[in-house]
Amino acid sequence: MNMLFCSMLCSDPELDSHKFKDILDETIAAGELNATKAYQKWAKQVVETEPPTDPLKQRKKSNKESESKLLAVISQRRSQRKEQFVSMFSSLMAKYNGSESHPEPTEKEFEAARKKVESHRQSKKAENK
Repeated sequence: MNMLFCSMLCSDPELDSHKFKDILDETIAAGELNATKAYQKWAKQVVETEPPTDPLKQRKKSNKESESKLLAVISQRRSQRKEQFVSMFSSLMAKYNGSESHPEPTEKEFEAARKKVESHRQSKKAENK
C-alpha cells in the first residue's frame, strides 16, 4: 500500500486510506480482486484509525504551516543579506573614507576656511564692479 500511495499523485496515507480501502473493498466484493494477507493487515490498521472529518481542512492547515515556515526562512535570509550589506558597506567606508585622509576640521580651521571664502567672494565682487 505504501507503493500505491507513492504512485498516486497528491495522495496522503493519513487522508486517503479510508477512501482507498472502501474502493478496494467494493472491488473485492465484486470478485474483481482477491484479498491478500497484506491487504487484510493494512485494512485492519485503517479501520483502527479515525477517518478524517474534513480532508481539505487538514490540507489547508498543513499549507498554512508550510507557508509560515517559508516566511520564516525568507525573513531569516533577508536579515542575513542585510548583515552582509552592512558589513560590505562598512568595509568600503573604512577603505575609502578613512579618518586619516579627511578628518573633520576643528572650530579654528572651520572659521579660517569661512573667512577665506568670504574674502574671496568680496574680492570677486570688487572685480565685477
